[in-house]
Amino acid sequence: MTRRLTVVLGVAAVALSSACIPNFIDIFGVDSIVTESTSNENEPEDDRIEDKHPEYDPGRLVVETFDDGCRFSLNKSATVTKLDIAPLQGDDQALGELVFGTRSAAFAHLEGRTDGRNRLIPSMEVVNGALKPFNDGLYAAVELGAQAGVTVDTAEVYPGKQVFLADLLAGVLALEATATPTQAVHLQAAAADLGAALLLGGATPTLPADLRSRAEALAEQFRGEALLSRPIGFYTWRTELEGIFRQDRFLQNYQVQHPIPLDPYSDAELGKAAAVALALQADAELLERYEGYLALYARLTNPFANLPVTSLLPYLTGLADLDNPGALAAPLLADHPPPALPYGCQPHLAVFPSSRSRETSYFDEQYCESGVPSDVNLMDELIDAIRDGLIELEPDPDSGWYDYQTYALETLLLPERGGESQHLLLTAAYKKKLMDTFRSIMTQNRETHVKQLEMGGSATAMPPTESDIYPVFPVEPFPTFYLRTARAYRFLGTYLGAVLGPEFLGNVSRQVEDGTTGAQRLDAELRSKAALLYGLHFLAADAVGMAAELLAEELAEFPEADCRAAAEAWLVGWRTDADVVRDPRVIVPVQLDPATNDMVYWTVPGVRVVKARAEFVEGYEPKDVMSAGDTYCEVAEIVPMEYYLVIESFAEVRIPYTTPPPTRDEFRAICDAHDTVEEIVAALEAL
Repeated sequence: MTRRLTVVLGVAAVALSSACIPNFIDIFGVDSIVTESTSNENEPEDDRIEDKHPEYDPGRLVVETFDDGCRFSLNKSATVTKLDIAPLQGDDQALGELVFGTRSAAFAHLEGRTDGRNRLIPSMEVVNGALKPFNDGLYAAVELGAQAGVTVDTAEVYPGKQVFLADLLAGVLALEATATPTQAVHLQAAAADLGAALLLGGATPTLPADLRSRAEALAEQFRGEALLSRPIGFYTWRTELEGIFRQDRFLQNYQVQHPIPLDPYSDAELGKAAAVALALQADAELLERYEGYLALYARLTNPFANLPVTSLLPYLTGLADLDNPGALAAPLLADHPPPALPYGCQPHLAVFPSSRSRETSYFDEQYCESGVPSDVNLMDELIDAIRDGLIELEPDPDSGWYDYQTYALETLLLPERGGESQHLLLTAAYKKKLMDTFRSIMTQNRETHVKQLEMGGSATAMPPTESDIYPVFPVEPFPTFYLRTARAYRFLGTYLGAVLGPEFLGNVSRQVEDGTTGAQRLDAELRSKAALLYGLHFLAADAVGMAAELLAEELAEFPEADCRAAAEAWLVGWRTDADVVRDPRVIVPVQLDPATNDMVYWTVPGVRVVKARAEFVEGYEPKDVMSAGDTYCEVAEIVPMEYYLVIESFAEVRIPYTTPPPTRDEFRAICDAHDTVEEIVAALEAL
């Protein structure tokens, strides 16, 4: 459908302001209890134009280029653009059946199909694809630096976690020298655990012969628990990362949970935890280092689902507490009341606790005791719970990076909460596409945290050139997503700088899957990613007609001109961006089903192509349209525009918990051996 647009054409140049404005998942951690569950069985519905009330702002002008190079100044502040998913027809029909292993393969398949009215723009999945390798590489670099420590010019600027564990072990053994036999039992258990963790991390602990044998047995037993101990995600990139994965997973206190969940507040568990806490209590410097590691992971991922051993410090008076550690349970549980759930879903004490997530807390409440019914899809359950208001995603004062990443996805499920909502009229089909975007980015984000989570012109005398007007989008037009993701990076950079110190971020580069390291230091690359995302927010806001929503402090730190320039530069070559073209296929464990002993995994088995159709809603077209280029142009018609989007496929699968979690390489090999998502799922479930 085309429509005539009546406009006023001016001959004066239009001046536009460019001033700058600126875990193993802890499947048993519980953050909050949800006592009610409903399932939203209704399909998404088309937005109603009656609910849209964009406000006209005469000063909000943009300049866009249309057919034949025609440039128009126009005011889109009162526009509403309808977004729909167009059917793939004709030569495009076969696209709907294809799953590509990489975005590069999808881009190549689209060669020759794009033209002036069928353009390829970056989807939110592609933007996230430019971020995911950096997220992994940053986390890997922090893990390596935290484990080994960072030294600059022979001065230690960050103490290493592995040396800390060795010192903590020595502190526990020192207490044993004056302990009674009853007390020594708990100190020796704690020492064996710390020794096992050091062995798993690649170190050689200093232990008496009997305790060394005990530690070796514990380490070997843990290695046999493949679901917990097998490194996955980016932790397979380096031998050192594999060691960190096993070491920290062990210190999340796996024995309480496997093979049969035990009482986390038993004498044995409280005794071991109290023994470690007493060693920390006896050494202020050691305690300070420990609290620093806790602070790091509580914000690098999220606050803890379980209790650090220092939770016992208020109740400890000395070694005599180890004579009857069970007496510590009453005051501990009075201050930290556990949920009325089976032992397997209750918080427990750990040297390095794992982090909670909103989704795991919800899943535990719903399914820890009963198991996950075979017809329940956990991702769909999560989506319904968020849409129904059972899970709120807005970060709280204690939230970590993962909460901020998840909050950036909220408006994909609740579009009305985004600043762009008054300017976009979404069809049910497009809302389903946004749900698919949520599924894939949620999976990608979770896999990064897999170890730690609880998993103007002038007129001329020339005849005017006519040009149609249509919605021009440089990127998928959801400004709130880009803004919230930028804020997640800004939060992370600020916090890591405070916890790790500027010398750490200024002397460490991200790790890369191919064995190299990034060209930029972490502090510079974090800032560049945030600037790119702020820039995409500015451009997407222009495209839909909304005002940018940066806060004053953001505007001061990230000048608008710099951010726009960063986004525009990236958009020139986004198809060949080294991170965008990396293999996006990942698999991550989410929830153990105690009824079937299956592990539920979320997967991204490949990418696919959809086509979005964008058109201005009648009565909500651009205003104040004037020719703004070197060529004098007149508006011909107002017409729709169609955009190809490369997005990701998602599948939820169940694999027996006895099967080792597939690594990325193993998962990708399965994907390469099959042609459809259904075949890939079947192959995974047959493992």
